[in-house]
Amino acid sequence: MSLSFEVCLVIVVLLLYTDSIIVLKLLANRLKKIGRQEDLIKQKKRLINVFLGERKRRQTKRFTDSYRQMKHSIILDQKQKQTIESALDINQYEKKNIKRLSSLFSLRRIEAAAELSLIASDKAREALEKAITKQKSYPIKLYMANALSDIGNEKSIPVLVATLMNAHRWYRDRVNMMIIDFGEAFHAYLPQIIHRNEAEVKELIVDFAAQSYTTTLKAYLIKVMDENEIEANREKYNTMDKLVRCCGNCTFGRISDEDGNRLCTYKGTVSPYYKCWRFKRLPVSIDGRISRQNLVYKAAETVAKLYPKVLMDEKYLNSKDVRIRQIAVKALSQFDADESLGRLVTYLYNEETSRTAINGILEVLEKRPELINKIVVFFYEEKDRKVKECLAEILSRKVEYFMMKLVSKDKDIAGSIIEQVLLAGKASNVIDFLNKNKNIDIENELVAIIKAVLSKDTSLRIELSRYLNDTTLKKCGLTRWKENEVPQSEIKNKNLIQVLSSVILVTVLFFPIIYILRYFPRLFDTPLIKQFKTYVIDFNYYLVFYSVAINLIYGMLLILSFINVRRQSKLWRLKGITMLFKKRMLPSISIIAPAHNEEKTIIQSANSLLNLIYPDYELIIVNDGSDDKTLEILIKHFDLKRVDYTFEYKLKTRPIQAVYLNPSMPKLIVVDKKNGGKADSLNAGINISSREYFCGIDADSLLEADALLKLASMELDAGVETPALGGNIFPANGCIIDQGTITDTRVPKNKLARFQTIEYMRAFMSGRLGWAYSNSLLIISGAFGLFRKERVISVGGYLTSSGQYEKDTVGEDMELVVRIGRMMREKGLRYKIDYAYNANCWTEVPEDLKSLKKQRYRWHRGLVDILTFHKKMIFNPAYGRTGCIAMPYFFIFEMVGPLIETQGYCMVIIALMLGLLNVEIALLLFISTVLMGVLISLFSLLIAEKDMKYFRLKDIGILIFYSILENFGPRQLFSFWRVKATLRMLTKIEGWDKAKRKGFTSSDTVVEG
Repeated sequence: MSLSFEVCLVIVVLLLYTDSIIVLKLLANRLKKIGRQEDLIKQKKRLINVFLGERKRRQTKRFTDSYRQMKHSIILDQKQKQTIESALDINQYEKKNIKRLSSLFSLRRIEAAAELSLIASDKAREALEKAITKQKSYPIKLYMANALSDIGNEKSIPVLVATLMNAHRWYRDRVNMMIIDFGEAFHAYLPQIIHRNEAEVKELIVDFAAQSYTTTLKAYLIKVMDENEIEANREKYNTMDKLVRCCGNCTFGRISDEDGNRLCTYKGTVSPYYKCWRFKRLPVSIDGRISRQNLVYKAAETVAKLYPKVLMDEKYLNSKDVRIRQIAVKALSQFDADESLGRLVTYLYNEETSRTAINGILEVLEKRPELINKIVVFFYEEKDRKVKECLAEILSRKVEYFMMKLVSKDKDIAGSIIEQVLLAGKASNVIDFLNKNKNIDIENELVAIIKAVLSKDTSLRIELSRYLNDTTLKKCGLTRWKENEVPQSEIKNKNLIQVLSSVILVTVLFFPIIYILRYFPRLFDTPLIKQFKTYVIDFNYYLVFYSVAINLIYGMLLILSFINVRRQSKLWRLKGITMLFKKRMLPSISIIAPAHNEEKTIIQSANSLLNLIYPDYELIIVNDGSDDKTLEILIKHFDLKRVDYTFEYKLKTRPIQAVYLNPSMPKLIVVDKKNGGKADSLNAGINISSREYFCGIDADSLLEADALLKLASMELDAGVETPALGGNIFPANGCIIDQGTITDTRVPKNKLARFQTIEYMRAFMSGRLGWAYSNSLLIISGAFGLFRKERVISVGGYLTSSGQYEKDTVGEDMELVVRIGRMMREKGLRYKIDYAYNANCWTEVPEDLKSLKKQRYRWHRGLVDILTFHKKMIFNPAYGRTGCIAMPYFFIFEMVGPLIETQGYCMVIIALMLGLLNVEIALLLFISTVLMGVLISLFSLLIAEKDMKYFRLKDIGILIFYSILENFGPRQLFSFWRVKATLRMLTKIEGWDKAKRKGFTSSDTVVEG
């Protein structure tokens, strides 16, 4: 590589000029945002004036944006709409957007649908109805369906129903709710479709039946249950499912008669087993049997809720289908308590219905507490051990009632019941009562019972020793249980060590081998010192090549990121709050926050997570065997009570020791478990969770109020399954936090944290956004990621030593994403792993070198472990762009790259010491490592600040300065740490090794600097 001094100078000037332009653009954007805000305020004032009757000239685009926001916030009558719309050139505006419905660009079609929903004229509606029937893309169809729903004209109902035919379930679930929202208009339309046999129509009517109480719908639900008797038709449906490439599962066919024959678009009436080359699989037929089962179950659940007497029929109570039987048994709790209690007890004998019967009995006791005495009688008379355990569990839920009787004349009976409950292993409520009890007489009675139980069965000793308060523990003659925890660690993997040793050896020998091959003819004639100098000079050029290559890749990713941000920004503005909060529009979510020694930040984080703007979510905080007071602080602050919580171990984890709830805070669940690391804690949270998706988040992180809404809304734009979605991460150091809410975003005062801020922006804004746009994203930060629970369970959850693969990893976030993508590819399923640029999570970053080094060691060990574990994917075209582009990039530039960089830096120092670093090499190194690096960092900052104001102008100036400064020491140090982490993996076993936290800055402790 040889460039003249003049060429190098020209490149330097061009890069400096580009950097200056970006800096100016950053400043201009900030001024432009201020102007936009002022303009928006003016437009809103104009809108209010027009609303009050003042006439204005033709309005701007921002006027319509303000109008859209107003329509999402308040309901306007027809006269008010006409008043506002008179300020627009409505005919021209309508004509323009009708034309855009046919645009080649999907974003323009979506924008046109949103704008036409504002106009809401008959012409706009008819254009939308015509466009939606032709549209193939489900996300665009959804936006158009939403526009028709917002217009709310009953003439759109048949069109929306027609779009359900042969549509994907993702689309049907959402549009069903939009159709149902037409209310009386849809009820009036119902007779026209109630006799149709299509599965999509049946799903719609069953959904409507859950919202409306009528005799006709009651009969329909019963008909669905009876006609689709699952056990009678199972074999038939299984046969049909196996014959996937037949007319019965083809999108071009419809049911034509009662015999199941199909009406084909091309062949007329044919058998459902007919096959032809035009076959295109029906979305509902991908697993038709499961779809039909779910339809029956949904009908049964609706009947149980609205018409429970129907399920008293023996054909349902004794159905061969377990789920139908469980639904019928559950419905018993809604009838006369005296009669239903006895019947519910009989279902405790069947293991398949025992859990449902327990829940039903508890519901009965909530209505009629005095019937607890009947359960006591059943308990004493029962001989069957398993049934007795079920009755003991029921009594344990009401044990407080008996504990209060310990100071009454019935204390002997009450004491006997409590003793039996404890012997059955149901001690949670007794322990919780004792920890809060103030009555010394009750305490003495309970202590005596506990001693009696321990003399018969010592199995409760550990639980009592772990959770009883110190005073009561001493009275019981017990000592505090000391955990003999084995430190969480990675199992030394011989295969990993062999692969890693080979990679290191090849990387170290690669350049000497190139030198030998290149200079072989004169290898034995040239003095060693001269050869060494030649090698040093050559290596400096290799470092230039490497730096240019990695920065060019970052440059390409930046271009993709910029395109992605523009698209995401426009789509977010088009999603009104009314759209996002429609029923079933967004998936339900369980937020899982693993916490290990987080006493300084846990309450602020929990408050932040409990106050998110989202229609349906729960928060599960998993205390991973903390040594500090994390659990105690949570229990005290949220007034939690330990409960016997029933769940299924779908993923193997370290033992869960306790679950805490507060009935007045139904969103919050706190889990206490043995230490197993972050991945194991997330698996435990998945087992406890009850929602469709789960969001993995660090307990020391804070989400912006609308972050989850922005992240989950990405699912509406993908058009394919989104098994994983990632959010943006920013350092919270320096920000002002009040009660878990960030009130002011500022650049950290700590120098190390400032370097990390630039690094985070570069990684997220240029790296992950770009990879996501090319559908090759491999990393979703463990601090904020959203995953489809079903897919995660199907691949075995997060990688842990107690899980399916019996292997630990500290890079659980990347590993899970890679494994999900690998599984989807191997199954031939279409998917997209996406990233939201504006869904922000703020987390505390290390502020000292020791903690930062621990973090970087952990990150790099995780990367190396994952690439080794999934080495089959690297350069494998079977895995598409992920195998051919993303995995090779991470292998070459992220895993091997630090080894090359560190060797290169050493050679630069040697060249400098030997006087070999001439002007040409110095300029090339300056261009490739410094100027191009600064350009990437500044461009990343520009993307971050494109639509959102994160930092003050002063802070932007600080970040620009640090983006230059980081190239002179910090980046080299980070590379050296990664090399050291690689070498330590060969000899030392290390685990999570989480850095200590300082805690967030509160608004009442901030000091202006």
